[in-house]
This record gives sequence, structure tokens and C-alpha cells, in this order.
Amino acid sequence: MRFHTASHLMCAVLPYLVDGCSITADYARLDFVTNDPLSREDIDGRLAALVAASKSVSAETITVEALMANPELIRTMSVNPPMGTGHIRLIRIEDVDLQPCGGTHVACTAEVGAIRVAKIEKKTARTRRVVLGFA
Repeated sequence: MRFHTASHLMCAVLPYLVDGCSITADYARLDFVTNDPLSREDIDGRLAALVAASKSVSAETITVEALMANPELIRTMSVNPPMGTGHIRLIRIEDVDLQPCGGTHVACTAEVGAIRVAKIEKKTARTRRVVLGFA
């Protein structure tokens, strides 16, 4: 839950499309579509500020039609939300992030705890991998 919520915070810190993600008990990995240089210190500082802000995390729903009218809500390139029921679950982090998600999350960003960038890798000419670990 902590890493899953942290991955949403990463999407707020790095405003790029996500081309891959893995959440495990030991780390969270996100692949961002960018060739911009990424600063570990900048990312760590921005994540720490979002965690310290103790923003609420909540779930809500949106219709498929409303989601299609707001495609910017979908941050992942290769995975689309399940649309068979007519409604999509959204996760909202107060004033930080809103996107479709079916995962488990903490109730507020403070519950994520201390996290840090464990590694940044250039995976391809257009992809940067960021791995998060607990500090």
C-alpha cells in the first residue's frame, strides 16, 4: 500500500507518461517516457514534501464516458483501466494526483513514510526508470 501510493506521488513529481511499473514488497519501479535528465535529489525532496503534507487519499468512480472525455487522467501507455462495468475507480490524492487505479493505498500520504530514489536508469533513448525504496 505504501509503495503503491508512492507511485502515485511519483506521477505527480514527474509529469511524464508511464510505460511500465512494478510494485513489490521491497521496491516500486516506474518507467517514465522522457529523455529529460532526472535528479535524484530533486525527486527525493519533492516526494518528501508530498509525504510530509499528509494529503488525504480517497477512491471515487467515474463513468467510462467521462473518462474518455478526460483522457489526460490515464497516465499509463500500455495498461488501460477495465471498462466492462461502465464505471472506473479513480484514486485521488488531495490536490496532488487523480488517475484510474485498482490497487491498494494508504489513507494519507504521511502513511507512506520515508522513501527515497534507490536508482535511476536510462532504459532506452526515450525511457527513464526510477526505483523507489524505503529510507
